[in-house]
Formats: sequence, C-alpha cells, structure tokens
Amino acid sequence: MGLSKYLIGQEAIEYIKKEISQQFENDIVMEEIETAFNHHGWFKLKLKYIPNSYTIYFEGEFNCFNIRIIKDDGAFIALSKLIEYNNNLTEQDIRDSLEKLKNILKTKIHFYKIINEKLYQDVNGTYKEINSRKD
Repeated sequence: MGLSKYLIGQEAIEYIKKEISQQFENDIVMEEIETAFNHHGWFKLKLKYIPNSYTIYFEGEFNCFNIRIIKDDGAFIALSKLIEYNNNLTEQDIRDSLEKLKNILKTKIHFYKIINEKLYQDVNGTYKEINSRKD
C-alpha cells in the first residue's frame, strides 16, 4: 500500500463529515465542531449516535486522532480500548476507524465511570469499582 496523504484543518473535518454521512447515514448527527487550527491543527467533532444516545467525540491534533464514546450518565470509553485501529489523520485510517466504530456501536460496550474519584466499570448494567491499586 502506498503512502497516504495526511489531512489537516478544514480538509480533515470535511472528509470525516463525508465518511460519517456515508457510513452511518441518519444514525449519527453532528452536534458541534470546535477548532483551534493554530494550536497544532486541533479540532473536535461532537456527534450524537441516535440508536443508543451516545455522544461521540472525534478529536484530532498534529497528524493523529482519537475517538471517545460517552453515555448520557457520563460513563466513557476510548475506541482504542475496544478495538485496535490506526489513528493517523489519513483518508484510509479515518474510513477504517469509522467502520470499526460502526461495528462496535452495535455490540454491548462496558463503559468506565469515575465516581468519588474512583474508577468503576459497567458490569451487566451495574458499576463495579475497579481495584487499580497495586500495593
């Protein structure tokens, strides 16, 4: 496979919007776009996944991106914790990651939540504290 061109600034946002529209049709709507292109090309797209009422953040900076999924109760997880994907700001990696996101959103996701400064994980609909101390 040849080298893929990195997308920057508004070009990256437009490509992501196009891919989301093609892959998700009406299942995802754009809620907000924040940009600070003069700060390492930073941008953040806030999306709403309608079937499960999840908020999805697609955040890019420099030449890479991250995708996070958030439930209405504040529970969260990064897509990278659920599935491996390349996060270069290239057309191929954006397209592939959105396809993986689409498939993940159809599965049961075990989210994390911080309660009283402690980390909990969703286990069958109940948040259980994760013992992260290693004494």
